[in-house]
Amino acid sequence: MFMRGLFLNVLLGHLLRAGAGSTCVPVQCLRCNATGETQADSCELCSNNTCINDIKPHCKKDFQVSVNSTGSELKEGDDITLTCVHNLPDLNLTFGWKRDGKDIDDGKNKSKLHLENVLAHKGGVYICIVNSSCGCYKSSPHNVTVENQSVLLLIICGVSALVLVLILGLAMKFKLKRDNAKARARREQKAREQNSSPASLTPRES
Repeated sequence: MFMRGLFLNVLLGHLLRAGAGSTCVPVQCLRCNATGETQADSCELCSNNTCINDIKPHCKKDFQVSVNSTGSELKEGDDITLTCVHNLPDLNLTFGWKRDGKDIDDGKNKSKLHLENVLAHKGGVYICIVNSSCGCYKSSPHNVTVENQSVLLLIICGVSALVLVLILGLAMKFKLKRDNAKARARREQKAREQNSSPASLTPRES
């Protein structure tokens, strides 16, 4: 019974190792030179096969992924386009995007991420992810800052309201001054009319 269990464990271990080493890496993913040998030491030969098994990690190419954008410092309401740039071979590529570590649903399987009328909460650290037969590669973080315009709008509204109050105050002051001048002119006109009228005649006694 003990020998049977030991045999099963050994067999299972061989199967797991065989399954782990059966990953097929396309030859386009390897660092091969013109003679067909990899530029790294102790790497197996690159052949004309479509893929090679059991590739050591240092025999694979170091592909680069980065993010280009139409702008990094935005104001609310601006548009921005983020582009995932890479030098990976076209081998079943799929794309993904993250903002501050969270997946962006609109960016699934898109090499470009277009954002319209960006608001302040859309700012953050963006990362592009490329999945391919050569492996999964992530870009370096790309920071996007969006200037919050709400404070500026409040300042503008406050200044506008203050200017409006001042204008209304000046208009009311001018109107009161003009009304007082008209009333004073009417009083002076009435006084002149009273002074220029002839005195009433009194009848004499017989």
